[in-house]
Amino acid sequence: MAQDTEEWSAGREPVRDLLEEFFRRYLTRRDLEGTLELVDDGIISIGSGEGEVAMDKAAFRRLLEEEFAALGQAVRFSLTDFIQRQQAADVWNCFCNLATTVTLPDGQQASYPMRVTAAVCRRPDGLRIQMFHASEASLFLEDGELIPLKFLSRGVESLSRETRLDLLEIIGQIMPGGILGGYMEEGFPLYVANERMLRMLGYDNCEEFEQEIFGCILNCIHPDDRAFVSRERETIPNLGDQYEIQYRMLKKDGSYLWIHDIGRRTLSADGRDAIISVIIDITRQMQAQATLETEAVTDPLTGILNRKGGQLRMEQQMQQTEQYLFLMLDLDNFKQVNDRYGHEEGDRALCTVAQLLQERFRKIDVVFRVGGDEFAVFAVNCGDEEPVRQKLDTLIEEYRQTMLRRWPAAQSTLSVGGVCGHRRRTFDELYQLADEVLYEVKRTQKGRQKLRCLD
Repeated sequence: MAQDTEEWSAGREPVRDLLEEFFRRYLTRRDLEGTLELVDDGIISIGSGEGEVAMDKAAFRRLLEEEFAALGQAVRFSLTDFIQRQQAADVWNCFCNLATTVTLPDGQQASYPMRVTAAVCRRPDGLRIQMFHASEASLFLEDGELIPLKFLSRGVESLSRETRLDLLEIIGQIMPGGILGGYMEEGFPLYVANERMLRMLGYDNCEEFEQEIFGCILNCIHPDDRAFVSRERETIPNLGDQYEIQYRMLKKDGSYLWIHDIGRRTLSADGRDAIISVIIDITRQMQAQATLETEAVTDPLTGILNRKGGQLRMEQQMQQTEQYLFLMLDLDNFKQVNDRYGHEEGDRALCTVAQLLQERFRKIDVVFRVGGDEFAVFAVNCGDEEPVRQKLDTLIEEYRQTMLRRWPAAQSTLSVGGVCGHRRRTFDELYQLADEVLYEVKRTQKGRQKLRCLD
């Protein structure tokens, strides 16, 4: 690695700084090891070229090695319109426009604009890129070519056909997606589909695809997405207007792809209004994002919701109920489990408690781990208090018997403090009120339950 790459550190905009340093090492310096240093071991890279998708760091390395061998020259870049949104603790999604410039053998320059989306996560050793996806930023087509080119050269109006073809071969290494076009008519009749688009959907030829969708592209869009896609296409009334949307498309085998569609309105050769789109498969990206979102609200040890996940679910249910119950559950003397049996057994005990809570409460109830040896339950429309008290007494006894059977020396019991009410309250309000009741239980006699009515 070059000496100066080791000295890189993020400034006041750490996510943007990371992306800019990534492109500097990747495009300008062509620094393989330096580029890899900034990506996560589980990186997903989509759109590096035809058939090229990296699902981990080793695969990403191979793609970079192939690209650097084919095109070793430096590529200048500028990053603009940067936007970032924090999706979860230590996870950010970001977007930017990226303009790249290549100097051709004859000294002329060609630029290629791209849109970049990425997911960045914080690891113990710093920020790392976990997902990377590049898409085409323009759909200006000339002479039947499918890649947009804007030439920047002094005194030269255009490049020769041979130079264009050479450049197309180079840019093809980073051009993602397939080409799909349809007429601006009912059902969106098929206008054009290139070979990569057909392969993406699992078809051998365009005739097979056209027959399967009865000639209309709308038939291969997920039924739940058709109205949305149709509305979006209606928002581009003028030639040259462009949209950018995501939806699901049906494959030949019956499964669905999540795709990113960048479409522009144009005129077909026979003068009909049409839309030409670059279609990028983002299924893995959507799955990875869903996984990140799930991980952000899930307790990694027990598999139930963590505090953030519990709070979000509680706030949703609070808006839809007129009666609720919030319980705080604390495992008394639980430190003795770790001290006497070891932390591995302590983890097993926590997982056992989480499973017990899930089994004893309804599926609609929100069961989550607050942290450490503290759990919570939020339940709506649970009826009279007395059956709830009886249920809690049974739960407390089940916990006691489980501990005596598996970890007897710890002498751990379960204390429960809870509140029930009708008026809407915030999570913090309920947490404080229930915690006060739990404190009374633990101060007077551990291993029992107490409920307090608020309204």
